[in-house]
Amino acid sequence: MKLYSFHRFFLFIFSLAIVFPWLVSCSKDEITDDDESTGISEDTLLINEWIYDNMKEVYLWSNKISSSINYKKESDPAGLYEKMLYTDEDRWSWITDDWSSYKAELEGTPVSMGFSPAFYYKNSESTDVVTIVEYVYKNSPAEEAGLKRGDIILTYNGETPDDGNYYDLYSGDSYTVGLGTYSSDDGTFVSNGKSIDLTAVSFYANPVLHYEIKEMEGHTIGYLVYTDFTTGVNDAFLDSVDVAMDYFKENSVTDVIIDLRYNPGGELTAAAHIASSLAPQSVVSAKKVLVKMTYNSNVQDYFEQKDDDSNLNCRFAENSSNLNLSKIYFLTTQGTASASELLMVGLKPYMDVVMVGDTTYGKYAGAWVLPDADDEDWCMLPIVFRYSNASGYTNFKDGLAPDVYTHDYLIPAYEFGDLNDAVLAAAIEQITGVEITSTKSAVRRTEFRELHPRQMDRRKIVTVPAVTK
Repeated sequence: MKLYSFHRFFLFIFSLAIVFPWLVSCSKDEITDDDESTGISEDTLLINEWIYDNMKEVYLWSNKISSSINYKKESDPAGLYEKMLYTDEDRWSWITDDWSSYKAELEGTPVSMGFSPAFYYKNSESTDVVTIVEYVYKNSPAEEAGLKRGDIILTYNGETPDDGNYYDLYSGDSYTVGLGTYSSDDGTFVSNGKSIDLTAVSFYANPVLHYEIKEMEGHTIGYLVYTDFTTGVNDAFLDSVDVAMDYFKENSVTDVIIDLRYNPGGELTAAAHIASSLAPQSVVSAKKVLVKMTYNSNVQDYFEQKDDDSNLNCRFAENSSNLNLSKIYFLTTQGTASASELLMVGLKPYMDVVMVGDTTYGKYAGAWVLPDADDEDWCMLPIVFRYSNASGYTNFKDGLAPDVYTHDYLIPAYEFGDLNDAVLAAAIEQITGVEITSTKSAVRRTEFRELHPRQMDRRKIVTVPAVTK
């Protein structure tokens, strides 16, 4: 699969295709003899025209597109797209010529091994890279093969990855991983002699990874690990969220912790659904604004003239699983982004939002998913709007700072719900006011330098509902 991802980003999806009045699909009848005389193929010209026309119409920074760009002279559509991006602010827009594969990811049925990797240098001097498993999806090839959170991968097919090839090795369709351990005494990684065979297949990547209730110090605490804001086919993944929330409700939880440490974003629909599960019932019943969307002047004027509230505001909606909370706790890392940040920002005007962990990524803008109707391969995802909460808060370029800073150590990593997990323990301490002594052991914790491959960071994108004229 070719994937053109020019900038690090985390985005979230609202709908898979946007039918917008002025969006363009090019016809071969529109290509003239003069166009073909440039030496660019007819198919490339069609794709270029589709990119150029739609970017000029809906791109948030359309007024920053250089007037010197001539799509008829560009032999590479992805290169044309990159030239049109306003890179001073846009770290997120991207394009792919493998729409079918990306669509499967959006629908929660990726062809994948089913584990989320974190990549770290072995030490400050080496270029060698180790992979730490952040989590494993249920019913995935990784789970069936026995891979689990916290496992340390040292080799792929016997090859030790370095900072030049680690992502290519990880991205293979089939490989054998060699596992290892870490010694805090001398700071080295060594093989433990174990290996696991993995082959990517299509499976349902349910983002509701874990939920449970903890009874502690007079508090009934609901804990939910949520990895992607994905609705799933026929809203199956929203149903999974409802099952967890109903379980919390039936057990009369007094407090709720949502673990978004490894959540890079997803669909606005899913974010609004979860927000409506958590917020005060009065806010949900009144259908108050979760976030507002602001576009370029062209699109903004169109929606305002139509008085199109659904594309200018994302609102809370009635939810039978609503917990009617006044306070909510979120676990975060620097990888917590986009829809995750939108959820926290959107809830803040209406309830006490407590963040525990690390400063988030800083993603305050959204995109539309725009497949080319005349070419089934291409799809672009340009940023088209920025969002703000009901109080007008937006543009948090440096991320959202936690109320309680606690580093997320993955070496060692503990199973979800284990009180040795320092970030979870810190949130529970905030709730109960009682220190959890199991996390205060003498274990030496080391912060490793992490690598953030651009290809990993392109997974999610922000969109709004389909619009028809």
